[in-house]
Amino acid sequence: MASDESQKPTCPVCDQADQVKTMQAAYSTGVARCAPPEMPTRNVSMSKYIITCAVIVGLCVLCIVVLIGGLENNFPQLYQFILAVITLIAIVSALVVSFIAFQKVVHGDNESSVLLPAWDKATATWNKLYYCSRNDVVFDPETRATLSNEQLLAIRTSATHQIPKEVSNQTQSAAVQH
Repeated sequence: MASDESQKPTCPVCDQADQVKTMQAAYSTGVARCAPPEMPTRNVSMSKYIITCAVIVGLCVLCIVVLIGGLENNFPQLYQFILAVITLIAIVSALVVSFIAFQKVVHGDNESSVLLPAWDKATATWNKLYYCSRNDVVFDPETRATLSNEQLLAIRTSATHQIPKEVSNQTQSAAVQH
């Protein structure tokens, strides 16, 4: 234990190391402002459209089975044809919506992967920082400078900022090439 404390940097405010923790240890003990940088993700929800299309296709198939499927059906042939065409249109529409959903998910993944280097850099910076619970400060042991809440927030959110238009265009061109 003594060797562990001797390896800890000293706080720039109180020049002691007994209350100094890594950022992970501080966050684990409940210090919310010591939270790690958020991994960039994109949530693309298309499930309501796909579920709606699946329900419509299911209803059309059910109508075909019930109205046309019987051996002695008295359902007019014109209406059978119209029902079959509507069912085919619903199936094709469901496939198109599924394809669009897949493309949006791929685009979201491409945007996230563009942001991963910034997240890696923010995580590396966060891993170098320490927290002194005696003085409630976060500091960089190399420069012995304390960080404000705004600076911590900037580190945490640096990888989740909006993607610039040129980066978005690059991901679109990369998706087209694949």
